[in-house]
Amino acid sequence: MRLTVVLASFALLLPVPTLAQPSDHDDDAPRPGAQASSESNKGQPAAKPGEAHGHDEGPDTENMFGFTKGTDVLEPGHYELATEAGGALGKRIGRYRVSSFTSTFQFAPIDRMAIELGATGNRFSIRNVPGLDNRNTSGFGGLSAEIKYQLLKRGPSPFGLLVIAEPGVGFLEEGTGTRGRSYGVDTRIALDTELIPNTLFGGLNVIYEAERFRPRGVTLFNGAGEELELPLAPCGNIGGVAAAEASPDHHSHVDNGGVEDRAHTTAEAEGGNHGGAGAARAEGEDGRENCTAFARRKSAERSSKFGFSGGLAYQAFSNVFLGAEVRYLRAYEGLALQHFRGEAVFVGPTLYAKLNDNLSIAATWSFQVAGHAVGVPGRLDLDNFSRHEAVLRVKYEF
Repeated sequence: MRLTVVLASFALLLPVPTLAQPSDHDDDAPRPGAQASSESNKGQPAAKPGEAHGHDEGPDTENMFGFTKGTDVLEPGHYELATEAGGALGKRIGRYRVSSFTSTFQFAPIDRMAIELGATGNRFSIRNVPGLDNRNTSGFGGLSAEIKYQLLKRGPSPFGLLVIAEPGVGFLEEGTGTRGRSYGVDTRIALDTELIPNTLFGGLNVIYEAERFRPRGVTLFNGAGEELELPLAPCGNIGGVAAAEASPDHHSHVDNGGVEDRAHTTAEAEGGNHGGAGAARAEGEDGRENCTAFARRKSAERSSKFGFSGGLAYQAFSNVFLGAEVRYLRAYEGLALQHFRGEAVFVGPTLYAKLNDNLSIAATWSFQVAGHAVGVPGRLDLDNFSRHEAVLRVKYEF
């Protein structure tokens, strides 16, 4: 139901941008939000309030909608440096604070394509959260490369259309801080449109994420093939020593012509041998369950997410946009959405401000308002998602 409402709302808004099309009688007038050109300035466009450096069609929507991506891309000949601080706060019980700090460099090799390279550091403060180890550590999170291609450009088209693929390699599990190696990809289809010329913008994303994570270390097994929670002494020649000790080398002490003594000694030895062998077998079986027989690398964990996000941004002041965002996400086990684990709905405010021709900031705070996890009572999914998520991004374009 939530998904249907989001899609229906966005579909109703799409025809609105046609109102911004110039009439046949205004061929010489620039479109609102577009750059004007004339022969007097020899083809150099005149900048207007709200326009982004290097963009032709009004404000830059790339980071305007919070977690939802806009469709504007960097133009060839321009570069971008950015720093992003993100955070995830709150679980059902205990203290849960996870933050990330990412630095990126973006360039445009060809028209309508941009590539962003990034490195991330993480900070974990986790205490008394069921299912998670207590942590108070920091570390290098990983590397990523975001590749964006603009299929449709907003302005000539009623809406912009962008595809995004962000592969990455990580060294800390994003939500728990467990050390290991992860390989993942975040893919999106992004759309945005200008609802009111140069004033109100809307954006929509379709999201698919997949990740394979293998924790560092090995899993230990006993001789019976059962996984051990704690390391035990390695299994040796279990039963061999016990059998040897239980079966000593008996020597016959024969008196002059003592046939009965020989028979008694032989029977005693045979009884000792049988009893020792049985004890050795019993001790060997118990020993195999109480020792470390072999070890294997820890199994890889595979997970994926699918969802939608959408946002509106209104220019409340010159070059300052205030808005709101809604996200609906579903968590699965397996790379191809095999086993459903939970869902969550996030809402929150957004802020985007262009401070000058080169510098801009974007911020959002998103909190979970609905959801559920499989097999866990409650109206929120705090097993697969956090209670709050936030991000602050500062970028410099030149």
